[in-house]
Amino acid sequence: MKQKVAAKTKNLESDIVVIGAGGGGLAAAVTAAEKGARVIVLEKRTMPGGATNFAEGPFAAESPTQKRFNVTCTNDELFNIQMYYNHWTLNAKQVREIINKSGDTIRWLEKKGIEFYLPMMYPNQSPLEWHNPTKGCPEIIKTFMKDCEQSGVEVLFKTSAKKIILDKSGKVSGVIAKAGNKEISLKTDSVIIATGGYGGSSRLIKKYNPTFNLKNIRVNMLKNLHNGDGLRMAFEIGADNDGLGKLILHGPTTAARPAFGLAIEANCVWVNKNGERFMQESASFSPFEACNGLLRQPDQVCFSIFDEALMQYSLINGLERPFQSSLHSKRMHSQWDEAFKQEAAQDRMVISDSWDGIAKWIGVKPDDLKATIEEYNACCDKKHDDQFAKNPKNLMALRKPPYYAVRCAPGILSTFGGVKTNHRMEVIDKTDSPIKGLYAAGNDAAGGFCGSTYNVRLAGAGCGFAFNSGRIAGENAASYIGK
Repeated sequence: MKQKVAAKTKNLESDIVVIGAGGGGLAAAVTAAEKGARVIVLEKRTMPGGATNFAEGPFAAESPTQKRFNVTCTNDELFNIQMYYNHWTLNAKQVREIINKSGDTIRWLEKKGIEFYLPMMYPNQSPLEWHNPTKGCPEIIKTFMKDCEQSGVEVLFKTSAKKIILDKSGKVSGVIAKAGNKEISLKTDSVIIATGGYGGSSRLIKKYNPTFNLKNIRVNMLKNLHNGDGLRMAFEIGADNDGLGKLILHGPTTAARPAFGLAIEANCVWVNKNGERFMQESASFSPFEACNGLLRQPDQVCFSIFDEALMQYSLINGLERPFQSSLHSKRMHSQWDEAFKQEAAQDRMVISDSWDGIAKWIGVKPDDLKATIEEYNACCDKKHDDQFAKNPKNLMALRKPPYYAVRCAPGILSTFGGVKTNHRMEVIDKTDSPIKGLYAAGNDAAGGFCGSTYNVRLAGAGCGFAFNSGRIAGENAASYIGK
């Protein structure tokens, strides 16, 4: 595929400049080009896709895929799911616009050759709204890049946008960018910001979330790349903010990757640094909500504990979370024992024939941990969790050594929001008016669409928002310039 690496001239001109070649930016660029606009995309990395390369797929309602599988999922239903889950704290017009667009976006992608299936994020999920591409989201990015090439969209890699220029009337008139040591001036009537948020910047995460213990939180974003460039450029020209501090958190998560799927199973026991249970482990069916409980613990860390019987049960029956089970093949299961030993050698987990050994590794008094396990086992015997009302089917006593403990912490998948936008994805200034010609899409602009805790019933919200907000931004930017 022929791709431009950087601009050959210091002065460029285009109808629309898109900043960021992730899912939102490329969806915007392709959409605007389909409307007849000339588009240039600036991407600081050497490859496209951004966080979308790691996404599983978008949500959608009333899609062709759902109709083929005889799944009923209406725009009204998803709208109410999102608004009531977030207590109507969101931009209702924007939420409605994005959800109304979602089914057509699946049609649009299917027309480009993308095939989808409908997995469950958690047991018995209904409605089935999560659309996962059979070949993964990188296939969508490849398709967008082919579309760019065929429609004349220039994608300039290793080129970082530095400043958005407004004319005397306050309208977008250009972008200043940099490729290596060369400064580039781009004349344009419209800019779409899609830089992926600030999840790769520890400084900004700490600034907007001062209570987080970043020493223990696992940041899974593209470090030093998703560092808030889009937010900075928008704020410099007067944009208002919306949703600063909203993160897609998930947890418990662990650096011991082979143990991850089992460590977050509802059948395990989670204890904090004091050796105490602190929440209902079956909350792991929504790892985003489970993370809220974890954040309240000392140092924001916990330990997931299981025994040999539970491990063998999982080998035979698979993992209970449908999506997680699909990530762990039988081949991986058969290698668990050796993989766990390797993780233990790196001090990311411990294997012991006694609770004393587990307690020593955690750093808690053995009697305290034993008291917690004995109390829990008693609850398992009578099939009632006296503390946290855990589902009885997930109460499995821990009595068969060896015992296992995995160190866990919150994880940051991404940031949501920062730049305030309306339902047309126009960037809004501090007088509540649109900045003419300026739009935003994806994580930079999701503050009005997503709440402070990711809604598991709208699985694929981040990816879906990127594609749909990108399309809406592309359409409205093209309309703004008269295409």
